[in-house]
Formats: sequence, structure tokens, C-alpha cells
Amino acid sequence: METTDDSVARSIVESAARAARLRQRKRVLLWLSWIVIALMLLVTMEVINRIAGKLVMPSPVEVVRRGIEMTGDGTIPHALGESLTVLFLGYALAAVTGIGFGILLGGIPFAGKVFDPFVNAMNSTPGAAFIPLIIVWFGLYTEAKVVVVWNAALFPILINTAAGIANANRELTEMAQSFGAGKRALFWQVMVPDALPSILSGLRIGAAISTVGTVIAELTMAQSGLGGLLVAAGNRFQMDRYFAVVIVLMALGTLITALLRYAERRLGRWRVSMAEGR
Repeated sequence: METTDDSVARSIVESAARAARLRQRKRVLLWLSWIVIALMLLVTMEVINRIAGKLVMPSPVEVVRRGIEMTGDGTIPHALGESLTVLFLGYALAAVTGIGFGILLGGIPFAGKVFDPFVNAMNSTPGAAFIPLIIVWFGLYTEAKVVVVWNAALFPILINTAAGIANANRELTEMAQSFGAGKRALFWQVMVPDALPSILSGLRIGAAISTVGTVIAELTMAQSGLGGLLVAAGNRFQMDRYFAVVIVLMALGTLITALLRYAERRLGRWRVSMAEGR
């Protein structure tokens, strides 16, 4: 005869199995949606190519063929290496300074109020407005491009970090205080970990903007990297080469964002567990 505990255990197993099947169906549906959208885009490109010609829209087959050719002769790998150098140097600098100043402004309310209008003013100013000044100060080469990327990615990271620290969970801070946690321990062991999802969100947004900033820097300064390939192909109306580089940029941005989303989910799991345990 089945006991109550056995019935509860079986019910839990069945619920978990149903949830796993539902997740699997959603995952399959998601992939199918992506495939359908990609096929629709390819078909649209081919239709436009046949109607308007290759100067308006290249054929997907020609884009793939040109991309393979440019990869094989080293054109894309060399340009990608140059762009990645600028991107990662600028992004790393933005991450360090953005998180550092964000923790400072979020953890010290008075400092946050003092610098808030200046941060908002800089954040609302288009990054392109600073490019002539950056060229005068740093020149046209790698250093200037890194500064452009840093300026583009800094403020999303800084603002998200400051907001996460300033809006730390009051229940956690009060609980830590009740157990005798000092100000330093409260800040580094409670407020900063609680702000981690917000910090990671800022890093993800900053990474996407860094990719854009890298291309802008390569377009407006000494032309090199993937941005330089875009300029060269565009000036010669080589749309197959142009779209091949665009696809590389899209893949790069998608990969970086996906990796940061994965890190965000992994490092933010403890908050989900805490919420489910309430």
C-alpha cells in the first residue's frame, strides 16, 4: 500500500518531469523560431538581389563565398585580431573604472548625489562628440581607439553598478547588522554581492556598446580592423565583402553578449534560490 510520503515523492518526480518536458519544448520552439527568421532573412536578401541587383543587396551565396575567401586568405582573421585588441583593451579599462567608480558612488550616498548630474550629463552626450578631442589628445592609432571604446562602455557599467549598490536589499543589510556586521563587512560581503546581477547587466550592455565603439573608432581614425574593411568595401561598392564583414561583427557581438548572459545567470542563481526559499 502506497504511503503518503511515497505519493508526495512521486508527485514531485512527475512535476519535475513535466517541467523538464516543457523546458525542452520551449527550447525546441525557440531554435525553430530562430531558424525560420534566419531563412526569411536569407530569402528576402535573395529576392532583393534578383529585383534590384547586387549593388543594392548581394546574394547570400556570394556573401558566404566571399566570407570563406576572405577568411582563407587571412584578411578577416587579421582584421578581427586588430579589432579584438582595441575592443578588449577598451572594455577591460571601462569595466575596471566603471565598477570602481560605481561602487564608490553607490556606497557613499553623498558622493553619488554630488557626481550624479555630471555622470548623467556625460552619459547623455553622444560619444562621437568627443572623437575630435580624443584625436587631438591621443592621435589616430590604437591608444585613441581604446579611449573611444572606454568612453562608450564606461557609463552603462558605472550607472548599473552604482544603482545596484545603492538599492541593495534592505532585509539582507538589516539581517547582517543584527548579527553584528561592521560597515566594511556589510559593504563588501552583503551590498556588493547583492548588486552583482546589476553589475553584470551593466557589463553586458557595455560589451555590446564596445563593439559599436570599436567600429566607430576604426571608421573615424586610422582605418584598420573590421571597420577598415567596411570602409574599403563600401568605397568600392563591393557589397558581398561588406556584408561578409557585417556578419562577422554580428557574430562577435552575439557571442560576447551570450557569454555575459551565461555568466549573469550562473552568478545570479543564489538570488533565485533565496527568493524561492522565502
